[in-house]
Amino acid sequence: MTKKGRIKRKLRGVVLHIALVAGSLLFAAPFLWLIGTSAKTADELFPPRWKVPGPDKVLQSPYIALRENERAERPYKVAPEDWERLAPVIKKAITAQLRSIQMQFPAFYIIHLGHPDLAEGIFVRLLRRAPDGLFSKPETECAEWFAENITNDLVKEVFDQAYRRLAMGDISFFGTDMSMEQSPPPINIEWKVISGQVTIVPRDKGFKRAGQELHYNFFTKDRFAVQTVLPLTMPFSNLKRFRLSNHADRSWYTLWAAIEAGGKRFQAIEPAYLSNNRWQESTWQFASEDDRGVMMKTWLILKEAGASDFNEPGKVRITIECRRTPYWKTTLGKAWFNYREVMRMVPVWRYIKNSFWLVGLNILGQILGASMVAFAFARLRWPGREFCFVILLATLMIPPQVTLVPVFLIFKQLGWYNTLKPLWVPAFFGSAFFIFLLRQFMRSIPTDLEDSAKIDGCSYWGIYYRIILPLIKPALATIAIFTFMNVWNDFMGPLVFITKQELYPLSLGLFSLHAMFILMARHELMMAASVLMTVPVIVLFFAAQRQFIQGITLTGLKG
Repeated sequence: MTKKGRIKRKLRGVVLHIALVAGSLLFAAPFLWLIGTSAKTADELFPPRWKVPGPDKVLQSPYIALRENERAERPYKVAPEDWERLAPVIKKAITAQLRSIQMQFPAFYIIHLGHPDLAEGIFVRLLRRAPDGLFSKPETECAEWFAENITNDLVKEVFDQAYRRLAMGDISFFGTDMSMEQSPPPINIEWKVISGQVTIVPRDKGFKRAGQELHYNFFTKDRFAVQTVLPLTMPFSNLKRFRLSNHADRSWYTLWAAIEAGGKRFQAIEPAYLSNNRWQESTWQFASEDDRGVMMKTWLILKEAGASDFNEPGKVRITIECRRTPYWKTTLGKAWFNYREVMRMVPVWRYIKNSFWLVGLNILGQILGASMVAFAFARLRWPGREFCFVILLATLMIPPQVTLVPVFLIFKQLGWYNTLKPLWVPAFFGSAFFIFLLRQFMRSIPTDLEDSAKIDGCSYWGIYYRIILPLIKPALATIAIFTFMNVWNDFMGPLVFITKQELYPLSLGLFSLHAMFILMARHELMMAASVLMTVPVIVLFFAAQRQFIQGITLTGLKG
């Protein structure tokens, strides 16, 4: 081959590889989007972006900040050169206007009114109702329009959005008898600092909801704790859970709760996260049978942690500790948060266990059942064999919807309704397609091997087990992969035969989650659950792609 020919061959190879990589990325894009969306919070979903925002690097709170999707973007009607020229001028005019009216706001607003993110937030709000052609006017006229349209309500709305703070609200107690007790108003709860660098600042003005802000810094210590003592009229033994209303600061640090009464201390075994920039409800419940049930879990678990020196009658002592984590761990915690929430709120592990149980039994059943029947069709001679094989192939033309009702009635008469048996027992009788595939594969095996085994005194079972099965491993691997994918993604079968939630496989469990998460507007949790459904299939393909391709190739060549 000439030098020119070698160069052409190499270029052809490079182009082919580039095309393959580009095609792979194209087909992987939806899955990559799914994974990225599953790592976002609800307020990061819109407008849609490929980038997954990381947590803020917070050493001191409160602070002013905006998310990436809260910043101003150039309207399509505005020319790029006008936008680059006028946007900085407008933001400076907004900041100047805020300073001129600063006395109209609470005192703690004043030190933050010059922050550029506050001007950015106001700019975004006013940009939505800016008249057409405004950016084509002179700088002075354009900036004056934005400054003149700033109102006190607008400033307070943006300030509430950009002012990241950790604050404590009211506390509610819930008894085992469905009774409920409310703490004093949030502003009257007496929190005290017991460790760390933190200052408690009551805040009943400037926001729609009152609370006690915790102004902290982690310059010298990586945690702080506050504590309060509250009255409780119900017996402590009757207390089931308590709920703390708190405003998070998007630091993604963790909150750990403890409650003490009657000389006992109960400590949380899992944390709440400061995951957003709004008021949220964190509920802690004493460990009980509810933790192992199938109902949606909206609480964190408390377990007894030994004796306590607090034993005041009719009172409880609550301790809240905030812990700082390294930024890499905070980033991983944010990325894993939705998955943790899905697995905590619903019995996903039970769904996964049921799915793997069904997958394992179906693979075993199909391999045994289909291979035995195929061996009888391919290697044994018996009256009516060809006729029975034609009948078997004819069943492939019957839509499963036609046999759905008769099969359901049969299984119900057998007492298998609301059990997993209808989903795995039929696999041990084989599948018509898999039987056909294995029969064609077995017929390609030379009969000399079988004759030699018979001369050596091997029975038909010995031939099947010692000769045929080892030679059809690629085809069996193909059947195992197809069975895994069919059973793992099967939705109709579990929907027809199962109503008990504890028996749901993952496919039906995700369907039940869909309605709940949609009602809760938790789309990001649905994305995380979908990733859990998809990942095992992708892992299986990459782990068994050689057997899969080999089985398809050999079956196609020798069929």
